[in-house]
Amino acid sequence: MSELSMLIYPWDVQADGADRVIDTVAGLGVDRLEIATAYHSAEVLSPRRTDRVFVRAEANTVHLPLADATFSGLSIPQSTIAKSDPELYPQLRAAADASGIGLGGWGIAFHNTRLALEAADAAILSCFGDRFTHGLCATNPASRTYARELFAGLAATGLFDRLLAESVSYLLQSHGHPHELWGARLDVLTCYLLSLCFCEFCLAAAGERGIDGEALRSAVASELHRTWNAPFPGGRTADAGQELASLLLAWPDLAAYARMRLDTVNSLVAELVAASPVPFTLSAAVWGRPAPMNWLEGVDLSASLATVDGFVLESYFPTAAEVAAEIDHTQAVAARLPQSAPLTVALTLWPTHHANRADFLGKIETVLASGVDRIALYNYGTATADTLSWVADAASLITDAASLIKGAAR
Repeated sequence: MSELSMLIYPWDVQADGADRVIDTVAGLGVDRLEIATAYHSAEVLSPRRTDRVFVRAEANTVHLPLADATFSGLSIPQSTIAKSDPELYPQLRAAADASGIGLGGWGIAFHNTRLALEAADAAILSCFGDRFTHGLCATNPASRTYARELFAGLAATGLFDRLLAESVSYLLQSHGHPHELWGARLDVLTCYLLSLCFCEFCLAAAGERGIDGEALRSAVASELHRTWNAPFPGGRTADAGQELASLLLAWPDLAAYARMRLDTVNSLVAELVAASPVPFTLSAAVWGRPAPMNWLEGVDLSASLATVDGFVLESYFPTAAEVAAEIDHTQAVAARLPQSAPLTVALTLWPTHHANRADFLGKIETVLASGVDRIALYNYGTATADTLSWVADAASLITDAASLIKGAAR
């Protein structure tokens, strides 16, 4: 079933009001909203407003009230929005219901600086013994409990007909916020090696598979030190993934460790899906993109497509060719499965990714030509007046494509 959804932040609902938001998106032909609930950090420019144009999101909080007993260990506090405007989400739900628009709850789990700092033992531990300050380890039992309780808590509000889960896998360096200074090589290969977690739980999981995790940790640290400090080669081109793929073939323990990470995330995703009372949709990797690189964060395309109720590709690329390549690869993986979750392709509403309306609509046509008829747009608040107006044209293209399919089926 075709669908046009839009992602939205609660501060935009607060600024515009639930009724106005729903009237706006309904008039553009949007079928559903996916609203952020538990979110990390952001500094957001809202170009259509003339006040509250620059929003600094209250970082690493949950923006709606959850039951007091939601969390048993790791937990995040309620934001000012949740405390001062507890009816915001129910009002949006009521307005959405009145207009026949679906409402999903979008939650971010392990990408959380507050928890990574306050509960450092649950954060990713690099080969050098440094803790990540922006991400939790997906192997750590406390992290996994937190993820289960977070999504259970969101579902328990009864406000959402679907959950959208982001960041239930391992994160990569770098974060992008705060300001980071990288003078040494940081490409796909070195970033992956630096992002591997060697905490006690990852080492124990490796040991269960016959991997000497401590020896691998030492070897990874030595390789990074070597490649960063060797006088040759200077000015080399960055690895786009080919060198890492070759290294995995030549380094069996590294490949086995990668497989262990995939299986660890797969088991958590399966638990989340099984426990969810509403359809559970999984977002692709946060930084390990495009789709063929999702495995860098432990996101297993094949297992995910076989397990979840929907899978979202954030195809935030400047060209339609890049969008097409990501979809085609994902469909190649899906073709090997007896049953696969429906795909949603997410595109931005940013002029930086689309030179003009025709460019944007060309990407919509590319998605539809692939047979994917679920499209998500990011996002309500950051769109300009011009790019927001493109949404109605996208909705028309989706409706026309659905009509053609129905006509052909008769």
